[in-house]
Amino acid sequence: MAPMPNETLLSEVNPFLEMSSTPTKLKDEKMEESKVKDEKEQILDAIGIWGKWQLQRCLVVLIIIWLPTSFHLLNMIFYRAETDYWCKRPEKFSDWSVEKWKDLSDPNWRNQTESSKKSCYIKNYDYDKIPTDESVEFSSLNLPVLDGIELIPCAAWEYDTSFWKKTIVMDFDLVCDRYHLQKLQQQVTFLGLMCGVFSAGIISDKFGRRKTMLGLLISTIIVGTLSSFSPNYPSFLVGIFICGYSTLGYGTVMYVWMMEHVGGKYKTILGAAPHYNFGFWGLMTGVFAYLLPHWRHLQLLFSVPLIVLVGAFWYLPESARWLLANGRTEEAEKIVREIARVNGKDLPSTFRLQPPVTKDSGIKTRGSSLGFLQLFMWPNLRKKTLICYYMWFSTALIYYGLTLNSNTLGTDLFTTFSIGKLLEFPSITLVIFLLLKTGRRITLMVFYGLGGVSLTLTMFIPLNYFAYEWPILVLNLLGRISAINTLAVCYIYSAEVFPTVVRNVGLGSSSFWARVGPMIAPFIVDLRVYGDTVPLGVFGVVALLAGVLVTFMPETSNTPLPDTIMDGENIGSGDSFWSSCRKKKPIKTTEI
Repeated sequence: MAPMPNETLLSEVNPFLEMSSTPTKLKDEKMEESKVKDEKEQILDAIGIWGKWQLQRCLVVLIIIWLPTSFHLLNMIFYRAETDYWCKRPEKFSDWSVEKWKDLSDPNWRNQTESSKKSCYIKNYDYDKIPTDESVEFSSLNLPVLDGIELIPCAAWEYDTSFWKKTIVMDFDLVCDRYHLQKLQQQVTFLGLMCGVFSAGIISDKFGRRKTMLGLLISTIIVGTLSSFSPNYPSFLVGIFICGYSTLGYGTVMYVWMMEHVGGKYKTILGAAPHYNFGFWGLMTGVFAYLLPHWRHLQLLFSVPLIVLVGAFWYLPESARWLLANGRTEEAEKIVREIARVNGKDLPSTFRLQPPVTKDSGIKTRGSSLGFLQLFMWPNLRKKTLICYYMWFSTALIYYGLTLNSNTLGTDLFTTFSIGKLLEFPSITLVIFLLLKTGRRITLMVFYGLGGVSLTLTMFIPLNYFAYEWPILVLNLLGRISAINTLAVCYIYSAEVFPTVVRNVGLGSSSFWARVGPMIAPFIVDLRVYGDTVPLGVFGVVALLAGVLVTFMPETSNTPLPDTIMDGENIGSGDSFWSSCRKKKPIKTTEI
């Protein structure tokens, strides 16, 4: 039953509790269903929503959960870092300075600013007849061009290795007519992430959480190591696709494992806390890249040491909830008894877990069988689903569009990246505070609004006026911080919006749009040809639209999580930011 307008739920409702619209005349049936639902809660009832055992295991999870993903996702920022390049010098000119060579072979090089077009052509001289004495003035030589063609495409390039020793741009010559291929690294990586987040849930539901995590981790180690020896760009792309697939799948399954062992307010806290992990290991990715500016060496560093994470396979037991759901009751009971013992809870010798009962009819079964289509068959659920899709799409588009498409040189890239990562720590703390105090909807509105306004304002700030373009940098960072905050909330909010019977489908399809956004982000970044701040303005408009759409979503904190499709349709129906503003506060009266 949808909560009444004046109803306040002071305690968190267990996510397996079903709120039914069953009439009173079916009271006995409702009580029987509630009894069945309570059987699904028995594991948390036995071990407690939080204790010493959860603290120890969750600390390990929070240290390693997004470590592989951070390395194999954020590495692309540094693997394709921009550096200067020019047409390769013939052997006889190898002792010439780069500047002198450019003056001879490409006299207009100082006027070229667009990365995709600079140093793509060379003067069509007969260089064998040009003296190598650098003191000679070229203008006095009156050099003729061959065949009447002034410029010809460069056959090969040399690169500035003063800082970056080797990038994929250098290794695979991703410049000039191959410049557009740089985008493929980001698109293929996120295609792998998209496939990983979908299939990891299916695999883990079939084979268990531990085996899935172990298999995906070993896949990352092996393929990541082999990809560091990639002889060409296509083989490199295959490697990063598999690494993207495996790393996000690994983190997603570990996230599910953690959520299956905690309850109450700790689900809210631990739902956002993994972003601390992503921030820390993301920062470490930048540190390693600064200390080791060679992409092949970095790929080895990001892959081989992950073997130490294999130890988690023996430290983290299989999910008792998964075991119980798959009929392995004795194994589940053994794990539950051990957890309860560590948490100081004594279970009676008669304690037994009861496998969940599946009804053969009713709306719940139909929700399971129709799955994805059920999200769109009911108007309120359809509205919430489409808005959730856009929330995930816009958040990922903005965050990764700003983070992964930095186009500065040398240490400026590290400065911008590091400041952004450092600011994520206090911002996630703020998110957790707001989630606990103000709810989901207001938190999303605040950060979508802040990010949208900040990024849109960059279009009105003149370039080359302020030192280091600091106002644009500050507004850019505010946009990034807002995006990572909304991403943290999206995980929690979406899980509370979708009914239990289609929650996996809802979260999986939402996450799909979170991978589509970053895949098209490079094309939005290319809009800088119309102005350096145009992409930021586009991201700002995307965020503002998300902020407006969130106002039509219900508040889900302190409300029962929907179980059936009808719960998903009814709970929160008619609730929006605007309806809450129209509600009149009750007038206090004093009895005489």
